[in-house]
Amino acid sequence: LRLLRDLDVQARKAGGAVYMLNGNHESLNVCGDFRYVTPGAFIEAAQEFGIPREVAMRNWDGCIQARAALYLPGGRIARELARNPTVLVVNDTAFAHGGLLPTHVNYGLERMNAEVAAWMRRDKLPDDEGYATPPFLAMGDGNSVMWNRQLSRESYANPIDRFHASNMVAQALARVGAKRLVVGHTPQMRGVNCECDGKVWRVDVGMSSGVLNAPAGVLELSPPDEEGGEVVARVLTEDVMATYDEEALFDL
Repeated sequence: LRLLRDLDVQARKAGGAVYMLNGNHESLNVCGDFRYVTPGAFIEAAQEFGIPREVAMRNWDGCIQARAALYLPGGRIARELARNPTVLVVNDTAFAHGGLLPTHVNYGLERMNAEVAAWMRRDKLPDDEGYATPPFLAMGDGNSVMWNRQLSRESYANPIDRFHASNMVAQALARVGAKRLVVGHTPQMRGVNCECDGKVWRVDVGMSSGVLNAPAGVLELSPPDEEGGEVVARVLTEDVMATYDEEALFDL
């Protein structure tokens, strides 16, 4: 987190920016669900909390308590995560961890981002009605922004399923003024790829050793070479660079 914040500072000095999105694992930690946390991450949390490493190595209960203090709503790291959006639109590209459906857009992206942030900060509600809670559409179930996998399947069972997915994302993109959606969440066995006639890019390549241990992959979107042209999309990996023409993605 610190590394990415530092990169953002450097990028803004050069006229750019580094954005981070909140996904299902961020929300799980803020919920106090640490089932996917590695032993090393517990120790790092304890050290961040101020517990010496040698003490943390002998006190797992202390590590859990330290992580909870940092990540539960209102905690120092939870407040830092609250700075990240749940859905982001940059120029004509939308970004979401799991997926973006018309129901999410109808709810309001700014509203969703604000409500997730308020929950992470543990904002008080008016009239002493308790504390902010996260919106269900952001992280409540498999249809939510953070958990959705409808747009990141490696392949669709039949043309009807593919048409339905393409239609849903087309509606969502039209309502936010975007041409494409970039999602993560679901590791792709064939690396970074696109579906739905170029409307969805899936960029989770599973490069973690705990997932697929796959080569790193990056989607690069460059401005068109001439006015009125199309964005140039390139997939960069450790050993291969592929260039895609968004006008000819139907056959991919």
